[in-house]
Amino acid sequence: MTRFKLIINSFIHYLKANLLVAAGVAMSTAVLTGALIIGDSVRFSLEQSAYYRLGSTTHLVSTVDRYFRSDLANEMAVRGGFEVAPILLLEGIAVTDGGAERVNKVQITGIDDHFGKAANSHLYTNLSENEVVISENLAERLHLKTGDSFLVRIKKASLIPLNAPFVSDAETSVSMNAVVKAIADQRTMGFFNLKNSQTAPYNLFLTLSKLNKLMKFEGKANRLLISAPSKNNQQISDILRNCFTISDAGLKIKGIPSSHEYELTSERVFIDDQIITAFESIRYSHPVLTYFANSIAFNGRTTPYSFVSTIGDNSLKDNEIIINNWLASDLNARRGDSIALTYYEIGPLRQLAEKGSKFVIREVVPIEGKYADKDLMPNLPGMSDAGHCREWEAGVPIRLGSIRDKDEAYWNQYKGTPKAFISLNKAHQLWANRFGNYTAIRINENFFSEKEVREVFAASVKPENLGIMVTSVRENGLKAARNGVDFSQLFLGLSFFLLVAALILTALLFLLNLENRKSQLGTLLMIGFTRSQIRRLFLGEGAIVAVTGALFGSLIAVAYTRIIFIALNSLWWEVVRTTVLEIDITTPTLITGLIISIVMSMLTILISVNRSFKRQAIELQQRQDHPQGRVTAVIKKVGMVISLSLAVGLIAIQLPGNQQSSAALFFISGCLLLIGLLLFADYWLRRSGQKSVDNFTIRHLNSRNRSQNLSRSLTVITLFALGTFLVVSTGANRMDLSKATDKSSGTGGFHFFAESSIPVLFSLNDKDRRKTEGLPAEFSAAQFSKIEGDDASCLNLNRVSNPAILGADPEILKDRFSFASVSPELKNDKVWEALNRPLTHGVIPAIADQTVIQWGLGMNIGDTLNYRNEMGNSLRLKLIAGLSPSVFQGYVLISNTNF
Repeated sequence: MTRFKLIINSFIHYLKANLLVAAGVAMSTAVLTGALIIGDSVRFSLEQSAYYRLGSTTHLVSTVDRYFRSDLANEMAVRGGFEVAPILLLEGIAVTDGGAERVNKVQITGIDDHFGKAANSHLYTNLSENEVVISENLAERLHLKTGDSFLVRIKKASLIPLNAPFVSDAETSVSMNAVVKAIADQRTMGFFNLKNSQTAPYNLFLTLSKLNKLMKFEGKANRLLISAPSKNNQQISDILRNCFTISDAGLKIKGIPSSHEYELTSERVFIDDQIITAFESIRYSHPVLTYFANSIAFNGRTTPYSFVSTIGDNSLKDNEIIINNWLASDLNARRGDSIALTYYEIGPLRQLAEKGSKFVIREVVPIEGKYADKDLMPNLPGMSDAGHCREWEAGVPIRLGSIRDKDEAYWNQYKGTPKAFISLNKAHQLWANRFGNYTAIRINENFFSEKEVREVFAASVKPENLGIMVTSVRENGLKAARNGVDFSQLFLGLSFFLLVAALILTALLFLLNLENRKSQLGTLLMIGFTRSQIRRLFLGEGAIVAVTGALFGSLIAVAYTRIIFIALNSLWWEVVRTTVLEIDITTPTLITGLIISIVMSMLTILISVNRSFKRQAIELQQRQDHPQGRVTAVIKKVGMVISLSLAVGLIAIQLPGNQQSSAALFFISGCLLLIGLLLFADYWLRRSGQKSVDNFTIRHLNSRNRSQNLSRSLTVITLFALGTFLVVSTGANRMDLSKATDKSSGTGGFHFFAESSIPVLFSLNDKDRRKTEGLPAEFSAAQFSKIEGDDASCLNLNRVSNPAILGADPEILKDRFSFASVSPELKNDKVWEALNRPLTHGVIPAIADQTVIQWGLGMNIGDTLNYRNEMGNSLRLKLIAGLSPSVFQGYVLISNTNF
């Protein structure tokens, strides 16, 4: 009989015992290979998600709180030779059944026929005005089908930033009745999303012209989807710059015949500093700042609501003012008199502070020439187009009762012609704001033509200076997918103890197999087989067991992974919030898992065989354990004491305070405690087995039996210890909401966290305004401004590079929340105060949730994050602290004043 045949016959003869060992191997293989398959599948799914949500789009031209011409898409397409689709991306609410069913935060996208090419679908062509295409998830939520109608409320977009001074907030949303023309699935752009996230938004698509009409726009867009795989960012940026015009920056040029000037104004009212800087080099130009004053008073007489502007007179001092003769007559004021000017300073959430300043009248002028310039009044919707003063909608409180007939007569004759003029420097001190410092630029037409003005703009103003940027969305999406959390490592880490338990179970089963064959081993030694020969025979048999178990384990891994992915896409959808999880089983992964499992199993079997062969032949026949040496006993005792001491020390470090425990410290202390207790179990079993007694009882018999085969007893104890550790550690890390009202908890003491689709432009703590808005209940609220970004919470599996930014009032958050990590130069109670520090060297203090720091951005406290705000200004956010798990998971917080 050959050695191989002997191994095969032995394997078959002890088939039941060998199959039990193979089952242990199959378990460890299933855990290991399953983790690798899940890692590959998540990465593959995220990559597929990037293709599903972007279609053929490779690059994106985007802006924040701005709008450019939709015709810019055609011009770039002609110049670049690639497909460009303009879209108007807004947000809204979908409602059915009279409000019984509603979905907030619906992504509203205005499209034209070019979008169908980006989506590689005909669903989006030939839409009529009220027809829409909705995503599959929105249809399911609202129980809609093709041909159904429903109500859509869309956040009102404005060419003027909603928080800019004197912008009316009377209309924050518009409504339309929509008819479902088609329902888009993941392969027909139903998952359209420009953010790096596998979670599909609720999408609604309608014609670009219809959405422009609803917004009272004309030919506007705020995103360009570009399909240009062969182009890089710089090439796209160069093409954008060549096509970018004054109109795309929201600027208008018109002639002012009375002063022989061109006037450059912005549809945003205030002109960006970057544009002012570009035209400062023109010798015959000067900026203008016109502001709305609440009153101008002198000697007990008051003129309500007047426009005050600047004048290009360098001799005018900061405390001097020029008034027209109508105002002088109304106030009965003359040259040299001191008059008081009051006005509103508008802060976050339209909080108003009435300020005042005094001026000395330098001159009284007639309403003619440059002092009769109606165009100095900026275009303010709700005011400029008002027929009467009492019809003004200025976005600030106006006491209509204080408007007199003579004020109406002035408006009818002169409109918004300023009644007073101050120096440019003084106006800048009083009324400069974050949206811009001037309302117009005047250029002498005798020295510059309109064409030359446009050339100066093209040469000096770059789109990126205004926050209009080109992004490689496909490349960034694939990078985010490939560089996110490595789920192979994550699941291997989570399954580590389970894997160890499976290997121990394999060793235990193999040892039981050997124990049942101890007499055979002794007989083989007695009849002349050498130890090395017997070891090779059993290792050969173990190899067959390992390979058999590993093959079955691979099949089990594939089967249970498929089952898990089916459940995640259906029953467990809330866990991942996506239906694009697709299993990806590759041959290299299966081979890798198979080889590693076989090697680990063979090492386990080798250790088991070697342990058995350390015993003498006579011991094998008599089934006696080899006594433990004195040195080994001392080493075990020292190891037990050190392990338990270190474990207790690490546990003590994590107990005090409310600080978030480190996951690494938790598992290290757990492992040390486990090792120490297992060594103590070994010590206790050996000692109890050696103890002599006078009255031998059943209890003593049990004790002797436990000590008779220490290896088996300790193996069973280890298996139960590992299982208990997994259960206890999982339960210990569950978040407890019982302390939700505690200000230092993860909720900050807040009872609710709400997010609105339509902006709330007033303070919710204003009781009178709350009653007006139909919110009579008593409550206090902390409100935040938000700039959208990628979801950085644990629901997003992609790598995050652009988290959402929240602007907060640090005073409201003071003494709330605990911090998991704080910059060394700060104390916990000083973190919120740090947000009020003035902007220095372009760095703004910022607080990031631990999720953003560890999971999303992979940053540390003290690192800086580059960010571009809504005006296009580049900011650097320095992370000064990390919040403990909180309602603000996935956000970076800065001061509201930095918005």
